[in-house]
Amino acid sequence: MHISTEAIGKIDAIMDQAYGEGRQTLYEHEIYMALESIGLDVPKFEFIQDVDALTDKMLERFGHDIVVKIVSSEISHKQKLGGVKVVQNGETLYISYVLDKMKKEVLSHFEEEPKIEGFLIVEFVPHTQSIGYEVLIGSKDDPSFGPILTFSKGGDDAEFFAKYYDPANLFLPPFSYDKAMELVNGLNISHKFRNNDQEEYIELMAKVASLLSAFAYHYSSASGNQPKYTLKALDINPFVITKDNRIIAVDGFAQFEKTDAHRMKMKEADTSHIDPFFNPKGIAVIGVSANVDKYSMGREIAELLHDLGRDDLYLVNIKGGTTVIGDQEYPLYKSIDEIPVPVELAVYVAKAKFVFSFFDEMKVNIPQSVVLIPGIPTDMKYSAFKEHLSKVVPEGVRIIGPNCMGVFYGQDGDNKGVNTLFIDEERLELNASKDSNTVLLTQSGGVAITLIDTFSHLEIFKSVVSFGNKYDVKIVDLMKYFATKDAIENIALYVEGFDEGEGRKFYELAKEINKPVIIYKSGKTDAGAKAAASHTAAMTGDYDVFKAVCEQAGVILIEDIKDYYDCIKAFSLLSHKKPSGKRVAGVVNAGFEATVAADELGNLELAELSETTKAKLKELNFHGLIDTSSSIIDVTPMTEDVLYAQYIETIIKDDAVDAMFVSIVPHADDLRAIPPECYDDDSLANLLVDIVKKYDKPIAVSVNGGKFYTEFVSIMEEGGVAVYSDIRSSVKALDTFVSYYTQ
Repeated sequence: MHISTEAIGKIDAIMDQAYGEGRQTLYEHEIYMALESIGLDVPKFEFIQDVDALTDKMLERFGHDIVVKIVSSEISHKQKLGGVKVVQNGETLYISYVLDKMKKEVLSHFEEEPKIEGFLIVEFVPHTQSIGYEVLIGSKDDPSFGPILTFSKGGDDAEFFAKYYDPANLFLPPFSYDKAMELVNGLNISHKFRNNDQEEYIELMAKVASLLSAFAYHYSSASGNQPKYTLKALDINPFVITKDNRIIAVDGFAQFEKTDAHRMKMKEADTSHIDPFFNPKGIAVIGVSANVDKYSMGREIAELLHDLGRDDLYLVNIKGGTTVIGDQEYPLYKSIDEIPVPVELAVYVAKAKFVFSFFDEMKVNIPQSVVLIPGIPTDMKYSAFKEHLSKVVPEGVRIIGPNCMGVFYGQDGDNKGVNTLFIDEERLELNASKDSNTVLLTQSGGVAITLIDTFSHLEIFKSVVSFGNKYDVKIVDLMKYFATKDAIENIALYVEGFDEGEGRKFYELAKEINKPVIIYKSGKTDAGAKAAASHTAAMTGDYDVFKAVCEQAGVILIEDIKDYYDCIKAFSLLSHKKPSGKRVAGVVNAGFEATVAADELGNLELAELSETTKAKLKELNFHGLIDTSSSIIDVTPMTEDVLYAQYIETIIKDDAVDAMFVSIVPHADDLRAIPPECYDDDSLANLLVDIVKKYDKPIAVSVNGGKFYTEFVSIMEEGGVAVYSDIRSSVKALDTFVSYYTQ
């Protein structure tokens, strides 16, 4: 949806006049003029600067009742001060008297009189005030995400209603009329209109939404054009649906600013020189101590790279000399330029205060990519750091960091891999295999460590990137890079904040990526947002906006950190078992587990098992204690390993079942769940591994046990089974996975 060149010209002229008068807000009649120009209905109106300008001809345009208003940019809450009145239309002399009296009443509230610009006479628009017939529609220009359109109930109690009953609905412009119809049909109020055979009201709201989306987008920081002005905020409170089936804007506020002529367009995702971070030819580690007895982060990273078997590793220490890494002696070059061969990746681990001279002195051997591990110098603000760094970084060099752990990429064919996550392998084991299929992109190194440790048995991560303060390489750059990699099937993100404009590009890119994008964002509360901002120096947007962004971009937003971990596990381990539907069945050995599972189904639907399956289950039920007619089979603690597995396999084979959960309370005497019996070929752990490998349907398993059952769980995890510590977690993760692929 676009607005015409003619409309843009009219709106620019309105803003020109306001800006020329020293205003960055529009009067209500100016908003009416702007809305009219894009094809929206507004009431009849007349603006006069002085009472003496009122004429009979003006009043003849209006009906029986009119609304009269004070016009002033210096007065808020005009209605509370007596500056808005509904009066009966009449003779010019009478209306002039009303306006004069209203002005005196308003000014009586002030010791220092504000400037009154004039008066607005507006058509009184009769309408019902029932819920839904007054709609507050507005937009704001978010620094990270650009224009955001808001829909909520109108009227005096709009804010109260949105806070306690039905929060505002948020949409990202621009969108077409067809998309607007889809969005409006998703609003709660649409049910009322459909039930009352008033679907034409949905169409009216969609028309308004699509036109306002074009208006907001054109005059925004996200616009592909260079608009003369940027619309910072627009509120139409409200649009009303009239008794003669029109939707009319009856009140409005707009705030704008002149667009900076030097404003940079929102930066597109840039993957140039990203590959050397993960597949470099030549790596230099800057800041490696020669002293083997002294802790050195540079040595830690050099040892990690050495252990990968890299024969293109070069170490730099300003003092020169040699050092031993593993069983190999390495020369210590005094600068990167001394290294006799080209290096594509440099890992800077020296002191932060020397980072500028490192780049400034780089003349010959200029790497394509640099990881800046340290934070910023203690005596500098981040803004000054960025400005100084931009003066010394050679053109084309890409930077991850500062204040990060850098990158891990598992060995892959000829690529021997990279690991700069400076925790030694005894404390943090991180391996990748041919089945590793997920990249973790995280603003927090702590989250990277926690997740690596959590999934130590699973080899989920093909790559991990701790990107820190995002001086150069942004989230979208990394997302776009990994979206094209066949080895990466899932993109997991932990985000604390988006830089200016970065959120918008995240939204646009996420819509195009045909892989699951799983995200957890800190800063949901005011306190969390402040903590994230202080940690990253990043701009954080409103969390409700972020939720709307994720929903409309098809991103999987997880709002609980444990659920986030569970979700990553499901998408990684079940990636080759995509469901064809939402029908689910389960096998448990404790009654309460069946109840909890049923309560947590979410979008999942209980399968109706076939008669063949029910007959087979009856044959297995030789104790006669199991209700085999249910979709969630409670096999009781009396069932031993082989029979337990037979129940599971019987159900997963049913064509009516798309996915399955299995819950095990391992304390039952008849289960071989502790060593050494859990290692038997026909233990439930090994039988479940066989079943999971045999069938292409997703199966989530929960083991409600403790430390005595660690090896029982490890057998399944190492066999590629998605195992959770409780039934709620397994069913929720399965629901998220199945819902993504069947929406």
